[in-house]
Amino acid sequence: MKRIRLRAAAFGLLVVVALGLGQPLPAGAALGAAGALGAAGSAGSSATGAADAAGGSAGAAGGSAGAAGGSAGGPATFGVRPATAQAPDTRNNFSYSATPGAVVRDHVAVSNLSHDPVTLRVYASDAFNTPDGGFDLLAAGKDPVDVGRWSVLDTTQVHLAPRSTAIVPFTLSVPTNASPGDHTGGIVASLTTEATGADGQRVAVEQRVGARVYLRVSGDLDPALSIEDLSASYDGSFFGRGDTTVSYVVRNSGNVRLGGKQSVRVETPWGTSLDAPNLGDLPELLPGNTFRVTTVVPDVLPAGWLTGRVHVEPVAPTGTEPPAAVDASVTTAAVPWLLVVALLLVVGFVLYRRLRRPRGPVTPEPEVEHVAA
Repeated sequence: MKRIRLRAAAFGLLVVVALGLGQPLPAGAALGAAGALGAAGSAGSSATGAADAAGGSAGAAGGSAGAAGGSAGGPATFGVRPATAQAPDTRNNFSYSATPGAVVRDHVAVSNLSHDPVTLRVYASDAFNTPDGGFDLLAAGKDPVDVGRWSVLDTTQVHLAPRSTAIVPFTLSVPTNASPGDHTGGIVASLTTEATGADGQRVAVEQRVGARVYLRVSGDLDPALSIEDLSASYDGSFFGRGDTTVSYVVRNSGNVRLGGKQSVRVETPWGTSLDAPNLGDLPELLPGNTFRVTTVVPDVLPAGWLTGRVHVEPVAPTGTEPPAAVDASVTTAAVPWLLVVALLLVVGFVLYRRLRRPRGPVTPEPEVEHVAA
């Protein structure tokens, strides 16, 4: 069984999964287009224990809508977003602060924006960073172990009439042994439809849209980023300058989600330096997740050896003190081949001259005859 995932530019997460026994649907086979739900109503949530709705900025808005190939009346368009018990509200995501053992009760609005009835599956899942730094949720077949497991919806299936919204209560129960820091997941609405692939085979297409859940458990916060697997290489021509490639992995080694501002500099032994151009900011990394960076510093002189320096300044969510900046360095050879060849030619010429230098006549030493007394 093969899968294909597609994303679209909606306010939140959009994942389309094609399942089939033969070849998966190509990217263009997903029908419909993503749409965004407008904000309505007022914010509200309730909690028992020591939980309370709290700040924490969202990297992207949590509510989203999507479209998938659906009924004959048109594509099925639906979305999820935070809500009160009566209506959708203006929150971009679900954001809570709680102590271990607390219980948070809240609501999610599931909306059908199309002109046909639709049946959606709703569930919670854990979040992770994709290799390109994006925000994603575990596939439907993978069991969550963190905030996705702690969140239980009152129902797992919603039947929606055309142009209607259902409010689904859910409960987030924080374990008494929950580790302090940030725990991230999402509440997902999923629609599975059938489509025909390019080879004529029928496949099941699953579309998911999700609202993000940010939970911070009280306790000792340890925000930290680290730089790992740092390497550098120089690629230069025989004549002139070359490019220095610096590669490294940034790991969120703490328990708070962090972004970062980064810079890369290449230095010569005599102190001149060049910075990597157009190096963007780091995406927000969830605790334990990594992001690989590879950048090229052009127009570098082959100075014998070069030092690549990486500097990362962590950026924390609103209300959180960011940790200190982290630095790392690596050295790579940058052989000035033209100079090496020139030196070899000079040395070879000197040796040649010495070997070809004419020698003077050799004067034989006089023989001494010893006469016996």
